[in-house]
Order: sequence, then C-alpha cells, then structure tokens
Amino acid sequence: MSKSMPSGNARVRRSCEPCRQKKTKCPAEQPICSFCRRLNQTCIYLPRYNSKAGIRRAPKVTTDRPSSSRLGPAVDGTLDIPSHSNSSWSPVAPEPPSEVLDHFVEIYREKMYFQPLPLFNLSSLREGLATFPNHLRWAFLALTLHHSNHSFYSGMEYEAIRFYTASSRSIAMDLSIKGATEIEVLQSICLLALCEIIAGEPARAWMTIGTVSRLETLRLSSTRTFSDDTSIADTISRCHWSIMILEKAFTPNFTCLTQTPRNPDYPKSASRPVSLGPFAGGKSHCPGLSNAHEANSQDLGINAYSLQVISLWGDIISYLHNIRSGTTDSPWLSTSMHNQLAVKVYELECKISHLHLLRNVSFPDRTPSNLSSYREYWTPWLLMQIMSHVTQCALNNPFIHLVALRGLKDVSLPRSFLQQTVDHALFNSRWVARLVQMCEDLSFWIEDPLIGQAIAATATVPWLFQFARDEKVAAQAKENLGKFETILKRQSIMWPHIAHKLKVLQALQCRVDEMFQDASTESTTIRFDPELLWELLNPTISQTVPGDTSVLQSTSESPSATIQITTKFVHPVAESQEDQPLGSGVADSFFQMPFGGFHDSFLEELLSESFLSGSI
Repeated sequence: MSKSMPSGNARVRRSCEPCRQKKTKCPAEQPICSFCRRLNQTCIYLPRYNSKAGIRRAPKVTTDRPSSSRLGPAVDGTLDIPSHSNSSWSPVAPEPPSEVLDHFVEIYREKMYFQPLPLFNLSSLREGLATFPNHLRWAFLALTLHHSNHSFYSGMEYEAIRFYTASSRSIAMDLSIKGATEIEVLQSICLLALCEIIAGEPARAWMTIGTVSRLETLRLSSTRTFSDDTSIADTISRCHWSIMILEKAFTPNFTCLTQTPRNPDYPKSASRPVSLGPFAGGKSHCPGLSNAHEANSQDLGINAYSLQVISLWGDIISYLHNIRSGTTDSPWLSTSMHNQLAVKVYELECKISHLHLLRNVSFPDRTPSNLSSYREYWTPWLLMQIMSHVTQCALNNPFIHLVALRGLKDVSLPRSFLQQTVDHALFNSRWVARLVQMCEDLSFWIEDPLIGQAIAATATVPWLFQFARDEKVAAQAKENLGKFETILKRQSIMWPHIAHKLKVLQALQCRVDEMFQDASTESTTIRFDPELLWELLNPTISQTVPGDTSVLQSTSESPSATIQITTKFVHPVAESQEDQPLGSGVADSFFQMPFGGFHDSFLEELLSESFLSGSI
C-alpha cells in the first residue's frame, strides 16, 4: 500500500551525527562539516523526529567512500545485515533483516522495475543489496517503503523514509559535488529523484535529475572503452538508460544525454514468453497481417524498443513545449519539426520486431499468473505498446493543430492535413483505452508514472471528441475518458504530479457537465482555459506542486482567457448513422477562438472517413 509523506520539509538537526556522538560542538557546515572533513569520516545531518519515545542515541555510521573501481564490490561503508529480526526499526539500528530485504526485492519486481526505471537486474538484486554502499541501500529502502510496508517498521514508516532519504542524500550529493562518477553514486541519485517526486518536491527532483545527468556525461567523457564483463556492462547500461528516462519523462525540455556522442548498449532483455499458439484464445491473433519479410528482421529485445519509444516521447513533449512557448511550425511541410518527428515514429515502427507485436504475444489471452511469472518482459512490453500510441496522440493532438499552432500563425492549415491528424489522434487514443482495459481485465495494474503522464495527455483527445454529434463517437469518447480517469485516480495516491493532472482533468470535465446541464440548443458551445489542456500535455515544473490550484482558479476568475468552441459532427454522405462504425465519421468541426486576438474559424467543412481501422 502506498504512503503519502507529511507536507512540508522535515527540520534538520544543527549538529551532524558524528559530532553528536562525540559530544563535540559541530561547526554545522553543510553538506560536510570541517570536523568530519578533517577526520575523513561521513557527515550526516538527520531530520528531527517527533516520536513519543524520542531519540537519545544517534545511529552508528561507518565511513562510506566511493568504490575503488567503477563497479567494484563496494564494500566500504556497508553494514552487516542481521539474518533475522527480534525488534523493530529505529535510527539506532536502521538496517533491516534479511527477510525484510527479500520482501522489498519482490516489491521492486512487482511495482518498481521498469516503472519507469530498469535500474537493477532482478536476477542479481537480492545478492547485490548486501554489498551495496550505505547510500545506495538506503535510497533503495526509502523508495520501496513508499510502495509497501513491513512489520519490521511497525508504525515508523515515515521516520524510516526520512532517515533513509536524508542519510543517502547527504552522502550521495556530497560525492556528486566532488565529481564522483561511480555507478553506485549515480544509482543512488536516480532513486532519490523518484523519492523527491513522490514527496511532492518537483523543483528539487529537477535539480537532482540535472545533477545525475551531468555526472553521467562526465563519466562518459572520461570513459575510453566499455567493459567486456557482461555483468558490469549490463549494470552500467541500466544506470545510463535510467538517467535517460528521468530526463525524457520529467525534464524533457532540458536534456544532457541526447548530446553525448555515444551511448552504452541497451540493457539485456528478458526472454519472450512461450507462445500460446495461433488459435489459443483468438483475442489478438491476426494471421492476415503477417509480412513475408518479418522473419528476417533483427530483434534487439523488448528493453531496447521500450527505451527508444520513451526517447521519442521526450522529443515530442519537448516539441509541444516549444509550441507552448510561442515557436511556430508549419506541420504539413516536409521540413517541419512535426514531420521530422513523424518520420521518427514511422522508423521506430519499422524497427520493432514482429515478435513483440500484440498479435504475436497474445497479451489478452494470458492468465494473471502467467503475466506475473514473466513480469520482467511484460512490464517493458506494456510500456512500449502504450507509448507507441500515445506518441501519435500527442503529435497529432487536435488541440495542438486546431488551436495552438493556428493561433500562433493565424493562418489556415490544409484541411486534408488537419483531417489526417484528427484521424490519427482518434484511432490511437482508442487503442490506448483498449490496452488499458486489457490490463484491467487481467488485473495487471499500471504503476508506471510515465504511463500515467502519457495517459493524462492522451485524455485530451476523448475530452474533445465527447462533443461529437455522432452519438457513437461521443459515447465511445466518454467511456474512454472514464477509463483514463480510473488509471489516474489509482496513480494519484502515490504520485502528486499525477494527482495534479487528475484535478486538471476533473476541472475540465466539471465545466463540460455544467455546459450540458445549461444546454438549450443543438450546437455545443463550451468555454475552457487553454492552460488546462496545456497542463495535461506539457505541464511546467512550478505547476506540479501538490496543492497548487492557481491554474484551476484562473479558469473561473479570468473569463477572457477562455476558448469558445462550437463543434458539429456531420455523418459521411455514403453511410447512415446506424451503420457507421466507431472508427469513422469525424467531420465538419467549427472551432472559434476569441482569445488573445484570434478570431478566425479554425476548422471549416472538414469531411472525413477514417482510414485507420483494424488492429495493431
């Protein structure tokens, strides 16, 4: 069960723990006092605790130094882990017994691996925990405690999380200031960044991600050759690509690793589950879609394709950020940034091996126990599948092309191009909803905050299409919107920035409900703040702080900062409404925007018949 941290930052002691133990006056310099620096010992400032029993003794801390090699055994700074426990946790004895570590390794496998970081190899994680330096083990425990609990902590979860986080941060960030590029240091900072996001500290997480990405570029610049040891190479690879994910997922507008001349190989992928056969379940097998050349395609592994689509997602979000900042683009031109990104989407589709396509892995035909047994494969597979569709939804989002880009240039866009983007967005958003429903049916819960962010962005598509006059299109859009909201509600318990997106989506829908109640004409006229849609597509770091309602309040207090939309959907000429499939029938939309001086109609007489139908 997830836990929310108390609001506000914990007060930190003025004296470090070594000085408190020796009962000497601490100079109180941070992050390391001159006394500890002179004695070459670890300097830790712990938060104050408010437990009734109080804390009379400081924990015994051993010296934690960087490993002698880039990935050595990292024995320095480790503690002996008890094999069994007869007591509960306390800052005096912070190390959990072996059975607790076993529990948290399983929690990591179920709820944290590739959600979103593939930081540790599951096969060697349990053995490695015993030799991790203190700062890495503590960062691991701090993060896993957010996701689960154990009787060893017996009501001291918050105190333990604060202890582990503060202690790990004190050591790891001090080492980072000195330019330490050991893999263990980078791994610790990656985990701390996620802890800060969960704690509702987006600005601190932004700085932490920037620190670890700079350290990784420093490490790469000083590395002449990559290790021949497959185990070491895989650990380095997992750390590198985890840092890339942090950048692309949480700071896509400012990245460092995209400018590095070379990258490590992709981390080793789990084997593909045994095939169920072409007619095992019949829910996903499509023999008619086979390609004669598929058998000759190279399979890089599911991890490689998942990482590639995450990188592409970050590029698209960065593109949206530039549009929000006022950068103009003519997306229908071959030289446009939109077209360059679209080419990358198609290139990635060509690269993905047919072995990992939905029709060949039979995901909806699997049992929950089968999915659990092969979770190391299915977690990145689901990420790859969903992100492949949400990239299309973001790139072709109707709000971007019918409002944002046209508002910037105040000129007409080609109607056929606009129709193409509408069809792409509608088709792919339905596939996202379909995949989400598959997971719900199989109890394969989506824990990944990156998927949560992507689903929030995708929700803008059905939010717009719920105004369709075609009742089937509108009903399908409302149903899909409900599915997306269910995922966001579940993730909002753990992730404050997802909770913020949920509030934004609910604020948008609240205005829609009010509009439907007051509707007196056949045409649908709604008013909403464009900043609300931007917050779902490309939020700013300052507007993801828990409890920040400035964006929501501005909607009701600033009627001039709204967009008025009158939308009508006309049925295709050749088909009746009753025979119209859900995959077609989007047409004739009129977007009017009296905001910021924009006054032209955004889309007129747009007739369509969706050309995208079928399955993946």
